[in-house]
Amino acid sequence: MGIHVTLSFRRAEAGAIPAAQQVYRRIIDYSGETVDFSRWHAENHPTPQEVADWVEAGNLYLAADADGGIVGAVMLDHEAPGGYEKPDWAIEAGPDEVLIVHVLGVSPDHRGKGVARFLLAGVIEVARQLGCRAIRLDTYVGNTPARALYARYGFTDLGRHTLHYEGIEVTEFHLFEYVL
Repeated sequence: MGIHVTLSFRRAEAGAIPAAQQVYRRIIDYSGETVDFSRWHAENHPTPQEVADWVEAGNLYLAADADGGIVGAVMLDHEAPGGYEKPDWAIEAGPDEVLIVHVLGVSPDHRGKGVARFLLAGVIEVARQLGCRAIRLDTYVGNTPARALYARYGFTDLGRHTLHYEGIEVTEFHLFEYVL
């Protein structure tokens, strides 16, 4: 199950808002029908408005197949939620030197095909282009598939921490770091 060489990674443009909203909706619905490891279904997150805001801010990146269909998405910025100041990160870095990964998701019909790894490779490339020194992210403590993915990809698990996201009831997350 290697990474698809036919995938492209790009920043979402305004015209991609409906497709990006649809891929997140499919992920949320799939989570509700199966196992909600991410808690996205329970939290109804992300909302269509959040997705539109991320595209408009230039922070949403998409993985697309050869036909242009969106198969995965990830939001990237320098905004860490409350609680990121507590761990002992491997390196000291200012906010502009750290790329924060949010809501990395893969369309249900493309799970297990290397899309998440492809997205992570794109994240690392964006971080390097921005001159970042580290990539940081969090995942809900119960999201064992994501935790395993990040560990396999070389992210360091800094353990369980309490974080505060506005409008989200879940507060217990594992924090991860990838030093560039």
